[in-house]
Amino acid sequence: MSEANYTLEMPILMGSCGPDGTLRSHIFFDYLQHIAAWNAEEMGFGMSAIKENNLIWVLSRLKLQIEKSPRYDDVMRVETYHNGTERIFAKRQFALYNAKTGERFACATSYWMCLQLPTLRPKAPAAALGDGIYANAEKPDFFPHLEKLESPAPCVDPVVHNISNSHIDLNDHLNNAYYAAFTTDWIARQVGRPVKLQEIQLNFNRAMMFGEDLIVSGVLDDNNFYVEGIDRESGKNSFQAQGSFV
Repeated sequence: MSEANYTLEMPILMGSCGPDGTLRSHIFFDYLQHIAAWNAEEMGFGMSAIKENNLIWVLSRLKLQIEKSPRYDDVMRVETYHNGTERIFAKRQFALYNAKTGERFACATSYWMCLQLPTLRPKAPAAALGDGIYANAEKPDFFPHLEKLESPAPCVDPVVHNISNSHIDLNDHLNNAYYAAFTTDWIARQVGRPVKLQEIQLNFNRAMMFGEDLIVSGVLDDNNFYVEGIDRESGKNSFQAQGSFV
């Protein structure tokens, strides 16, 4: 099993950019999910492989720091490696660069959970990773110890998003990138202008399914934010996001 960084180069497409010509913040999550899936498949513990043992991967926590947004027609080089575990999580790191100049655009740390079907109970990451569980364990985390997030104050200005056809992904639930999109939309509503994320930690607590309503609200403190989403029917927290914006 290879322990080297896995790398893909991907163009920045017109439809992924905002009116300023730079990549919309939530689209970073699409790039991260894409390369994580490709790398896992190549190394033998991707979704198609572990489904044979009635297991699935779910993204549980991710922290992303955006140093510079790529522009339309740039080519982004995305590098990733998994590097061991923390508690019940398998860890994966990401670094994103300008393929032409080598300038770094962003970096991220992610925590993944392995769940048993159909109960969706957590399994030790070794159930999916096997002998590769400790590969790259000596390599650094960009953001060590992604912890639970706590709401700093009562959240305000709720906005309801009905989970629609275009939101549903390959795993038949709300795609992870939309949680970041709903977060930036809520912030922009508060400040009355388009915004860009500088840093965000997203904790995914409950999957949202087609037809369900997600109530998104939050708190701003200067350029810092806390945003969360509640499933309207169950009242359970679906996601939490915390970070800073410009």
